[in-house]
Amino acid sequence: MLVTGLCSFHSLASHKFENISNVSHFQIEVVTELLEPYQIENPDGTLSGFSTEVVHALFKKAQSRANIRVLPWARAYEIARSTPNIMIYSIAHTEVRDPLFHWVGSLKKEKLYFWGLKSKFPDNIDDIEKLKAEKIAASRFSNVAQYLQANNFKNIYELIKEDQNMLMLYRGRVDLIVATELTLKTRAQKLGLDFNKMKKIKEVTELNNDLSIAFSKETKPNVVSHFRQAFDAIKRDGVIEQIKNKWNIQ
Repeated sequence: MLVTGLCSFHSLASHKFENISNVSHFQIEVVTELLEPYQIENPDGTLSGFSTEVVHALFKKAQSRANIRVLPWARAYEIARSTPNIMIYSIAHTEVRDPLFHWVGSLKKEKLYFWGLKSKFPDNIDDIEKLKAEKIAASRFSNVAQYLQANNFKNIYELIKEDQNMLMLYRGRVDLIVATELTLKTRAQKLGLDFNKMKKIKEVTELNNDLSIAFSKETKPNVVSHFRQAFDAIKRDGVIEQIKNKWNIQ
């Protein structure tokens, strides 16, 4: 488990937030996973990435402190589902998850695709039913795993770490994975894999979503309101767009 140092931020904001005296300067527990290029572990053990920088900017504007824990996604998701006053990122804002969390703001719109190796899928496939018998890897409790289960895919391999999905594909242990192009390109570079061997098979329109920041359902309303206002402020001030440009996020 990677734990970032406790980040204490002092106010640089002129904007006053509702209930700020009850929320500012409090430590907020934050859970996440490693997911390139959104959450990246640096060689020195610190955490960076596009979404992490947005979260740091958010806490700076909110005048609060973040204690960020990096966990396998299933564990992070379980904590955020069952524990009050927990922030989680980067989490796909899906229809199924919408009532389960308080949503703070969108980081990026995502398009997800089925991917396989060109050697396995030389021909184009338009009918999703033809993919349901293939072996497919997905992270446990991910929106991908939830989709596959709900749509009667037969051979789902639920894994703990996102990197394992791509490694299993390249080693021939599964036939398909589901991800965005940006994530797979970044991960292939990290793992030393040839991305050109991969084939984008079919868009999974049902999984297209806003990658987001959210709070657990039992989080205090004034905390949620405070961070929503802080998120709106950094979006309005162009901070998020600047971080996107730095990380070449479209």
